[in-house]
Amino acid sequence: MDMRRNVPTDGALAVLVTAAVLLIDQITKLRAARGGMVFVPRNPDYAFGVVGGSATVLIVGAVGVLGAFLLVARTLANHFGISVVLPALVAGGTLGNTLDRLRLGSVRDFLVTPWAIVNVADFAVAIGIVGLAIAVAVRVPRLRAQYATATR
Repeated sequence: MDMRRNVPTDGALAVLVTAAVLLIDQITKLRAARGGMVFVPRNPDYAFGVVGGSATVLIVGAVGVLGAFLLVARTLANHFGISVVLPALVAGGTLGNTLDRLRLGSVRDFLVTPWAIVNVADFAVAIGIVGLAIAVAVRVPRLRAQYATATR
């Protein structure tokens, strides 16, 4: 029996992870807004308040940056053999916060950390970006060593 038929393709896995992050993010924000969690401020800015502007500008910027990021991430994933899960985390988180901006004009943050007040989408984006950086940092020396060995 061929077990590979039950394993999702990279594209399907990326879509599943993106959708799961988006769904979990929206459910937790809804619970927070309905009083299931203590703190529900609205964040009109982007990137921990570093980037501001109208909701429309932030939405267009987020979609543009996400598109460019996914092109670069796809190249990294293909070239370095990095899992599609990491860029999918970033995509799901970005889409979750962008959906908030479309519906509410701002993002709902409710998880209090020592550094900032964030949400599930923010964590997904951070984990995806840090994971990509670590994966590339680990794989580049290995690829250099393989290339050096192969060219001798």
